[in-house]
Amino acid sequence: MPIQVKPTGAALGAEIIGADLTQPLDDATFAQIHAAFYQYEVLYFRGRELSDEDHIRFSARFGELRKLKITKQLHVEHPEIFVISNIKKNGEHIGSYDAGIFWHTDGAYLANPHAVSALRALEVPEQNGRVLGDTNFASTSAAYDALPQSMKKRLDGLMAVQSIMHRLKQTVESGIKKDYNEAVKADPEATHPLVRVHPVNGRKCLYVTEGYTSRILGIPEDESRDLIKELTAQCVKPEFTYLHNWRKHDLVMWDDCSTQHKATFDYPETLPRLMHRTTVVAA
Repeated sequence: MPIQVKPTGAALGAEIIGADLTQPLDDATFAQIHAAFYQYEVLYFRGRELSDEDHIRFSARFGELRKLKITKQLHVEHPEIFVISNIKKNGEHIGSYDAGIFWHTDGAYLANPHAVSALRALEVPEQNGRVLGDTNFASTSAAYDALPQSMKKRLDGLMAVQSIMHRLKQTVESGIKKDYNEAVKADPEATHPLVRVHPVNGRKCLYVTEGYTSRILGIPEDESRDLIKELTAQCVKPEFTYLHNWRKHDLVMWDDCSTQHKATFDYPETLPRLMHRTTVVAA
């Protein structure tokens, strides 16, 4: 049975229907999914419970999986999996509990940033028959395309510093107690083009987020600050976004070059949320 690609109708995102990820995919089916992914930037699969092994096998078809340096949140049996959760065990969170409080793209602070992230819902917070904790996604390629030509010319050749310590500073300022281990602090930032050319589909996309972009090189500090603010606001305009309402067992994957995302913390801590994420390294 051929798969069906059902676009969300937003600037990005599509549902893949009919793909059985509990089994290895044949090359033709994977090729369809691969093409859809680099067209729609966010894909989601729902309706079927997957194991960690299923999750790992499927996401590894997109490239080498990365074991993150934030070791406390890694799955004990499967270190390729990063755990995101508000659940506590022995007084400590079993995973990253503040993931997604700012708009960001995963791994931007690394010299070789993430390429693809795939997040699977094991437990979702539900109240009065509705699942809470939606995730907002934004297409930074659509945001770039909509810029006036004068702004595109201004951005051409500019480089920006992406810093995990910038994110830490904002997290602490927002009232959340946070720190990173020494392995993370040893590799805290990287410089990337402010406008990246996608390595697969060739589209240009803005590579600037409130979560990680600390400064733009080669221009005065006040101009850098104002330009970051202007561009981050451009990226997350409603016309460039898709809001995903989770269901248990959903697998959602996104392009870390041409999208950014932000979680919705609209649920109390008493409602458990547990997610497993794999990460593909950029080529």
